[in-house]
Amino acid sequence: MKIFAWQALRAMQQPAANEIRSALLHALQRGTSVVLATVSDDGMPSTAFCSWVVAANPDTIALALDSRSTAHRNIAAGNGQVALEVLADDMILSVRGEARIVKEQLRSVPFPCALVTVSIADVRDHGVGGVIFKAPQYLFADGKEHRGEVERAIFEELAQHDKTRT
Repeated sequence: MKIFAWQALRAMQQPAANEIRSALLHALQRGTSVVLATVSDDGMPSTAFCSWVVAANPDTIALALDSRSTAHRNIAAGNGQVALEVLADDMILSVRGEARIVKEQLRSVPFPCALVTVSIADVRDHGVGGVIFKAPQYLFADGKEHRGEVERAIFEELAQHDKTRT
């Protein structure tokens, strides 16, 4: 769904659930930033910024999560109820679902990083009609351009996880 089509749809009415889900799948093709929210055993909330995120299929999001993070510890401890705030061009979508660690180490990531999937339970539009949101962006510093190849490999591994599960 193009930016202007989404903006026009929102201006006319609140988008239907299937339109919101379609927008989410389009937004999570590769490189969209999300904020992942988890909760610890004692109820303490925690957030993690994630940019290695893809829609694995219409009902599942796959993301790379640093294994040393609080979010990873929370999910590994059985606190799988999560929320994601998806920050894409012209849309902010909230996703709630159940996270689980599928693989402790992604082969394409050069540091401790797990493959986590989120089974999508609910998607909501958090955008505001008449406000055009621009997604966060990042660039690689001079001399670090090789990271683009690593990132492409990570996205491919995330996207392929459903096809290679045994």
